[in-house]
Amino acid sequence: MAAINYNQSSILVIEHTEIYRGILKKILMDMGASDIRVAATGKEAIVACQENQYEVVFCDFDLGRGKTGLHVLEELRFRALIKSSCVFVMVTATVDKNIVLSCLEHKPHLFITKPFTHQDLKVRLDKVLQQHQHLRKILVAMDKQDFKAALLHCQQELKAGTRYQSWCSKTQCELLFKLQAYEACIATCREILTAKTHSWAHLLLGKALCASQQHDLALAVFERLYSATGVSIDGIEAFDEAAHIHLKQGENDVAQQLLQQATDISDLSVPRLRKLAGVCEENDDVNAATKVYRKVAKHAEYSMHRGPDNHLDFARSLTEAAARAEHVESKILVAEALGALNKVNKSYQDSTTKVRANLLAAQAFSSIDEDEKANQLLTKALDQYHQLATEEKNLDVKVELVRTYVVTGNQAEANKLIDEINACDGFNAKLAARIDRISEEPVSQSGKSDVVKINSKGIKFYNEKEFKKAIEYFSKALKRFPKHTGIRLNLAQAIIAQLTLQGPDTKLIQQCLDDLAHLSHLTTGHGQYQRLTELSEKIQGFKNTHALSAHSS
Repeated sequence: MAAINYNQSSILVIEHTEIYRGILKKILMDMGASDIRVAATGKEAIVACQENQYEVVFCDFDLGRGKTGLHVLEELRFRALIKSSCVFVMVTATVDKNIVLSCLEHKPHLFITKPFTHQDLKVRLDKVLQQHQHLRKILVAMDKQDFKAALLHCQQELKAGTRYQSWCSKTQCELLFKLQAYEACIATCREILTAKTHSWAHLLLGKALCASQQHDLALAVFERLYSATGVSIDGIEAFDEAAHIHLKQGENDVAQQLLQQATDISDLSVPRLRKLAGVCEENDDVNAATKVYRKVAKHAEYSMHRGPDNHLDFARSLTEAAARAEHVESKILVAEALGALNKVNKSYQDSTTKVRANLLAAQAFSSIDEDEKANQLLTKALDQYHQLATEEKNLDVKVELVRTYVVTGNQAEANKLIDEINACDGFNAKLAARIDRISEEPVSQSGKSDVVKINSKGIKFYNEKEFKKAIEYFSKALKRFPKHTGIRLNLAQAIIAQLTLQGPDTKLIQQCLDDLAHLSHLTTGHGQYQRLTELSEKIQGFKNTHALSAHSS
């Protein structure tokens, strides 16, 4: 192997302590390097890579206050500020498994823990640089996004019996996937796996199967990866990929479990956390969503994912949790929500964000029955809203305004605005769900349509005396519409029918009692009050009979 001439390499050292900057610079100079630049913070590192290209980047994970080394690597990769041929070396003093795995997910070429010796660094760095020099044609083509040329060079290397066979095999499969040659990718991965089990080959096989609509086979491959003892980096990604399939199949509960498992292993990925939080919301698991959004707000603060939505979503989730909590806990949750909104107001000055923050503050006070403060904030937000330019009145702010109208009892105003929103092209299921989660009746057009379909199918099960299927179906529907009176009463009726058929059952009786407890706020003037009363009396009768039977035995 040819010796590496470090004198010709441009190197960036990112380290916040002056002592370690000096130590690392001295080691590199002893290795022959002369073009060495330094950055003390993550922000300085991003600027340095915007201004120059480097052959090697050394970055400590701990960069003091601000961006971490992980934030730096993620942003450099996302913005293509470093080339494929640039060797990124992550340096850390920690052995925290979560940090290590989170860093490895972003694929640094080397991961070195402090303290390390001069010789150890040189041996490991020499090896990577020699590989990059040998495979230069492939790396250059990849930097140019010329994946066909990169694939050709890769195949030539493999045909020549390269000593970098594993890297070339993996890169070949990745390039086939990028080129959407899914059948070729599947065949190549399977051929590789007959010779040796590689986690990356399983992952790419699963992704290619998924892309070619072979979802059941893909799920089997992903499950093999993430179920393995000592889940690998590829196994963590397999959780994500499997969750994506389950979401497409409407199996949101399974998707939430998988994303939660991935997060339990590696919880510094803001995109994964945001995905998990969104799925928790769709599943009406408000407490879980709140916990995840808390992590999003924390981990995104200095990353490329920084933005007001992290804190606004957190505040919204806290407010929804407060509306369902006991009095003392609800006050604590609202205080935390107001703290998050205060941070938004201090950090972001655009008018639209200010309006959304005030609307959420109004919702927060409404959730603890402080109606006077809620209405004052709604009035303030409306004044600000009317001052916005037309293009600033985007769907996010309009949806938040509808939600605020709903929780403050301004249903007529909410209906007017929702008619306007329903006509907008960008109004999607996610935004509709934000409104429908807090409404007794869906106000979005898609929500109204879904309720009709849900009740029609659930009632069909009921009429066919498939009461268990009706119970399961209505229970699932409540994840989408947790405050819908009709669906809750239909669920209770299906449970009572099943109890009549099979006899008393403690679990079913409690499920029905819990379900109807959500409707205790209905008054005599409500159209469904009489039905609620009749169902409540019937389930109470089952409870009394069951209690008497248990006592007698």
